[in-house]
Amino acid sequence: MFWADKILQNQKGPQLINDSFTPSGVVHMGSLKGPVIHDTFYKILKDQGKEVLFSYGFDDMDPIDGLAPNLQEKFNKYLGVPLFLAPSPDGKGSFADYFSAKMIELLDTLEIKPDLYRTHEIYQRGEFDAAIKVVLDHADKVRKVYGDIYHKTIPDTWYPLQIICPQCGKLGTTRVAGWDGTDVTFNCEKNLVTWAQGCGASGKISPFGGRGKMPWKVEWAAKWATFGITIEAAGKDHASAGGSYDVAMKICKEVFGKTPPLKLGYEFFLSGGKKMSSSKGLGMTGEELLEVLGPRVAHFLMIKVDPVRAVEFTPRGTDIVPKLYDEYQKSANAYFEKKDEDISRAFELSQIDEPKMPLQVRFSVLAQLIQMPNMQEKIQKAGYGDWAKYARVWVDKYAPDSEKFVVAKELPKEAKKLSKEQKNYLQKIAMELEKKLNPEDFQKELYVWSKELAIPSKDAFAAIYLALIGKDHGPKAGWLILSLDKEFIKKRFLEIDKN
Repeated sequence: MFWADKILQNQKGPQLINDSFTPSGVVHMGSLKGPVIHDTFYKILKDQGKEVLFSYGFDDMDPIDGLAPNLQEKFNKYLGVPLFLAPSPDGKGSFADYFSAKMIELLDTLEIKPDLYRTHEIYQRGEFDAAIKVVLDHADKVRKVYGDIYHKTIPDTWYPLQIICPQCGKLGTTRVAGWDGTDVTFNCEKNLVTWAQGCGASGKISPFGGRGKMPWKVEWAAKWATFGITIEAAGKDHASAGGSYDVAMKICKEVFGKTPPLKLGYEFFLSGGKKMSSSKGLGMTGEELLEVLGPRVAHFLMIKVDPVRAVEFTPRGTDIVPKLYDEYQKSANAYFEKKDEDISRAFELSQIDEPKMPLQVRFSVLAQLIQMPNMQEKIQKAGYGDWAKYARVWVDKYAPDSEKFVVAKELPKEAKKLSKEQKNYLQKIAMELEKKLNPEDFQKELYVWSKELAIPSKDAFAAIYLALIGKDHGPKAGWLILSLDKEFIKKRFLEIDKN
């Protein structure tokens, strides 16, 4: 049974699936794994006729606690300010709006259509007011949860809430020092955190209506309890033993008295065996991923194996992208031939609409075709246009040098060292060019002519490649030759005999 079907087989009654994203920077490709997994759950439950909703939130009440190097000079003064209150890098809307828009664009490309919400609006509408009162009234229980899981004593002076300072607008620098059942006492401290500095203000204020924010682990539990969320997966860093997930689940049960959602932790993508990290220059952005894979193959990458297994994806300088396309085509064949339940199910759930057989040309061959001159029209006529676009990106940005070639305008110097037998072979091709053959038949003839001249096929084809692209290997020779002007080929192949 496919991993997602197995996970959902015991889910009873109406389901509310939730996922969220902190809109504080570039959308890494790993940030798309959650939406794809949750969308897969949504599709399965919907197909089963279950009552199911899928919500996706932008946690824009979080304070800015770090900045990309290109933003530091201009935005350092906003460290500690909630994401929804800091200005946008492009001057339009808020900091959160700017990075939320990037994610929304990617979700649209992936054809993932959840109900979107912004966390600061939930606070401002008062929908978290009841939860805030519960955690303040029972702060001792919250402290105990933290203490039990982290094996340390949490002081009685700590409260599970921070206030947006009415003087400087910062959230990350405030500490709640007391609660009288109506208002909280707060301080905006200069040295509470290392990444932001408070203004020193203090006072009493109502924590409701968007003035205060629960710590993320408490807020997560409050979401589950307030809205009745039944399914929410999370990355390995949150779902590991003693992590954020365990804290939130315990708070959900012991403080709010509610049943937490189905727990599922998913692994990271790896680049060269290491966790992808945009700050360390490892991996790809979500935009870069979709630029080379497109939505269906990107879906397939995210769900083809159980998410508890880490997936290596290092496209630069490797053949991992062509291999992924091959795997996708095999999964499509399995689906339409009703074979291999798991891999065919991965293909089915990767589709945005009714499943259709994808192109049968191999991606690696298509990557060769798009590098050949005068092939654009033939590629479009063959219906390869969509994948050709992705192949072009792969060749330009990620393909190893061994997979790239350019037809040389002048005779490559490497071709001047060809043997007499190789030169004779090229002359034979030049004389046979008038035959009206399609590329595949011409490819077969190339083998026939090498046998006629008693030249090993490896040496024969090396002669073609050395004469045209200056390498001893290359794409399908029949396609390459016929993509070029016949007079050019004749001149080039006959020219070699004079050198």
